[in-house]
Amino acid sequence: MSELTQKDLYMLLNLSQGSLWLARANLEGAHLMGANLKDANLEGANMRAAELVRANLSGANLVNAGLEGANLLHANLEGAKLIGAKLTGANLMGVNLNQAALGNAHYNGRTVWPRGFDPDDAGAFLVDVDEWS
Repeated sequence: MSELTQKDLYMLLNLSQGSLWLARANLEGAHLMGANLKDANLEGANMRAAELVRANLSGANLVNAGLEGANLLHANLEGAKLIGAKLTGANLMGVNLNQAALGNAHYNGRTVWPRGFDPDDAGAFLVDVDEWS
């Protein structure tokens, strides 16, 4: 499998006419600030330490995605599917999680949630992991 370059990502995000299919893509450390990933299929994608500040991920399929240490500050995840996603060490401050599915998502003590959000009530569970792994 080949990796996407920053140029490839630019082309995908700026020239795409519909929802993107990036299932199992390696987006580790990608700079996707403000990206429009609405309804994108990111199932199983490696998005570890990705910069997703203010990204639109509404309706996105993030089932089993690796978002360890990702920065999702003020991103829109309304209606996103985060079932089984790895959110250890992720920054979700100010994120819109309305109607998001978080069943079996993993988080740890370093995961930052939106103010007033209870991940356990949403179906996520706390894992004993000090780092992002």
